[in-house]
Amino acid sequence: MDIKKILFKTNTIDVEKALPDALVLCGKDGKIQWVNDAAAEIFETSKMHLMTSNIADFIENPMNLIVNSVALHKPVITKFVDREIYFDMTVKEISEGYVLDFRDAVQLPVIQDDAEKANVINREKNNFLLKLTNDIKSPIQSIVGFSQAMADGLGGELTEQQEKYIRIINKNSSDLMYFMAKLLELSQTETLSNNTDKKIIDILGVVNSIVRYNEQLYKGKDVKITIKQGEDLKKTISTSEDILKNILQDVLEIILKSVDMGEIVIEVINPDDGIILQKNLPAAQYTMISLSSSALLLSENDLECMFDPYKIVDSTNRKNVLRAIVLASVKNMVQLLGGIVWVESQILKNTSFNIIIPSN
Repeated sequence: MDIKKILFKTNTIDVEKALPDALVLCGKDGKIQWVNDAAAEIFETSKMHLMTSNIADFIENPMNLIVNSVALHKPVITKFVDREIYFDMTVKEISEGYVLDFRDAVQLPVIQDDAEKANVINREKNNFLLKLTNDIKSPIQSIVGFSQAMADGLGGELTEQQEKYIRIINKNSSDLMYFMAKLLELSQTETLSNNTDKKIIDILGVVNSIVRYNEQLYKGKDVKITIKQGEDLKKTISTSEDILKNILQDVLEIILKSVDMGEIVIEVINPDDGIILQKNLPAAQYTMISLSSSALLLSENDLECMFDPYKIVDSTNRKNVLRAIVLASVKNMVQLLGGIVWVESQILKNTSFNIIIPSN
């Protein structure tokens, strides 16, 4: 077998540059047909042994990763079997099977604690997902854009039935776009560091700006938004304005997407010492923001896994996965500011999303 001729036929792998990488040629069934010396070195075995084996003997879930790399035209992260070593794997499909190119090894530190190990893997997963943000969002954006253009008649006149289908496609793709945006936001908040850029801000000014920004969401509804402030409220606080805006935006969106009428009250107060003690917060100055709606009523079942989308997918309450994803992001961001968030729902009264953050 002339491997150089095979590699040259791919038109995407520079042989002179690629051969120093670990190269593996395997069939469609994963059976290894040829390897170079670098491959034998990273797999820590002989070339003879490799060529009597299957690629699944050495890396986890190889065929799915191979298919994904071919489809995305991008490297994928592979993990070695029984070893905490990861490689970027680039795949080229050829008539003989697949050419696998391994490079950029990353070895995770030895971690004794299972929770710490899970956190490291979770960070790696989130970083990988964020790197693929454009690959995930771009196709959906195209569907949303083209379907909207067709619905507006830019592609020519449609029959009534065709227009109905196009609008269904547009709505569902728009919903999917929103879902993916919030899922990516959750991944991003799970990787943020605690080093936030704080500055002095006008807390009521921030609240008012978020309300104005969402006018289109409640303009056509019978919804009224009222902003209240507590007595002796400290109106200027030191915090991250961008993070606080994201928190308030997410919570207000949850409420507005769930109600068609009623009053939403946003109250900004200095919390009393009793709440600070009850929530086990360290002694400091705090600001509390409550967003309440009399039209949004939640049951005990709704409150389960409210901030944990990973648990809710295994429960009977899966219809609220998106809300849990958004609230998980909110929780991460509030904790980043050194605060806490919780939800209270009183039967036949209201539901309140409560946020406490340090004010200095």
